[in-house]
Amino acid sequence: MQAQSSIVECRNVNVMSIASSGLRAASLGVQAAASNVARLPVVDATRIGVARAAAAGGGVDAGLVEVAPDPGAPLSDLLAANEAVLAFAANATLIRRSDAMLGALLDERA
Repeated sequence: MQAQSSIVECRNVNVMSIASSGLRAASLGVQAAASNVARLPVVDATRIGVARAAAAGGGVDAGLVEVAPDPGAPLSDLLAANEAVLAFAANATLIRRSDAMLGALLDERA
């Protein structure tokens, strides 16, 4: 029986770049929620949200967009802000851990 060799294709993924794009998207989420809460007393104020899309090289592309009025506005805005803060913390932790792993690898190779 002839053994077949399998080739595993690895794609170079930049974890720092992916996490940084997540930080930017989360930051926009907090800004959008804060802006919406600040404009609650203003009649006919436009609401903003964050449009997110997968980036080609990994990560996320994000931008501010106008969104429809929300009858549950104060609560939904606070929940959206909380979600964005958690996403920011998760991406920041990923960057710290990646940095620590790289430091440990460099210490090992030195």
